[in-house]
Amino acid sequence: MFISLTGTFLAVIMLAAFFFGLRTGVAALILIRPLCDRIFEEGRFDIGGHAISCGALINVAVIFALFCNFSRFWNNVPAKFRTIWIPFLLLAFAAVIYSPVQVDALRKVLTYFCFFVMFSFAFVVVRSERDLLYFLKLIILSSVLPVIYGLFQAASGLDLYNDSRIHSTFSHPNILAFFILTIIGIILFLQSTARLKVSGQYRLFLMVYLLPLLTLLILTKTRNAWIGCAVLFLVYGIVYDRKALVLLLVAPFIALAIPGVADRLNDLSSNNDYLGGPAVNVNAYTWRKILWESSFSYIWQRPIFGYGLDSFPFYSPEFFPLEPDRGVPAHNVYIQIIFEMGFVGLVSFILIFFRSFVWLGRFWRFDKRGVPVVAASMIVYLISCYSDNILEYLSFDWCFWFFFGLIFAQFFQYWARVSGHRKTHHWQSSMRFPSRPPIPIG
Repeated sequence: MFISLTGTFLAVIMLAAFFFGLRTGVAALILIRPLCDRIFEEGRFDIGGHAISCGALINVAVIFALFCNFSRFWNNVPAKFRTIWIPFLLLAFAAVIYSPVQVDALRKVLTYFCFFVMFSFAFVVVRSERDLLYFLKLIILSSVLPVIYGLFQAASGLDLYNDSRIHSTFSHPNILAFFILTIIGIILFLQSTARLKVSGQYRLFLMVYLLPLLTLLILTKTRNAWIGCAVLFLVYGIVYDRKALVLLLVAPFIALAIPGVADRLNDLSSNNDYLGGPAVNVNAYTWRKILWESSFSYIWQRPIFGYGLDSFPFYSPEFFPLEPDRGVPAHNVYIQIIFEMGFVGLVSFILIFFRSFVWLGRFWRFDKRGVPVVAASMIVYLISCYSDNILEYLSFDWCFWFFFGLIFAQFFQYWARVSGHRKTHHWQSSMRFPSRPPIPIG
């Protein structure tokens, strides 16, 4: 009962914030939502035989806020940034129609649409470099309470996930790990960018704050996130600070000295053989490979449009021999999309990132150190999609897509100003009359 009331209270605060303006509402979402995963999960209530959480109501409210501010959205979000999402979202909506679990599929498509909404909100609330810096600091601030609680878990040994992993305010350690990666990506961007004026004291604070972030990232024991962190520091070291490359070389030796890390890595070298049958003890990666390989027996039957949204857990007991009694998610975004939306859906998903990388390439000349770090964060997202249910991690995805919306909004505004200045200069130059010698009189 207490958890339900707490979840309702936090949801009301986030909803009420929108009555004070879109900017205030978005700020409340960014600050409060990372605290709510476990509260919302445990405080579900029943409507029509379906368990609904306050998180689902927040999703609907966020979409409603977009339509209430539709004119601002239409005027501020450039058409080229709106259209890249349309193919994926349209295919996702269509996949609800032929899904075997239409209610869950509708819930999922609304979640996908919320990613687009958070991305778009950034264009509406960012009107200057000062706004960009304000919201980037706000995202970092949103991680403070989860970090404090995560450190408390580590120090006390209480409330751990499976008695060994840190998950803080999130429902799974992987979500915390990828949320931390986004915060690290923002910090490294602020350290390297030449576009924003960041004080020396704040830069020092950010570098110190990396220590608890990296500590918690290790304690989540999320191997995929460790790889992503290495990619971020590799790119940051190449484009800005060579000392990060030295740290990157030393880090594996330090990490391996931690018993939990060594055990987590050694787990990949054992229990790799699968001889058939259910209830076989295999490591996590082998478990995933068996799941992926077995799913293709169904995928090749409907390769174009798939089986419908959220159908993978529904059909998995039929083809996955290790879990014949319950449905499991794909643990791979690419295979999940192929199974549920077909190869057409996968192409539409990849197109979002392809065009984003193209724009980052165009913006590179505006910020030659910051843009590679942003691109690295996007590469890390794609790497994470390989072996995790990234599209299910709502609070992380909101943070991630809002971050990229902020970056693209600011870069596009600068690009528009520069382009407009060049066009005006060119027009004024073409309108000048050529100088002529004076006409003699008489």
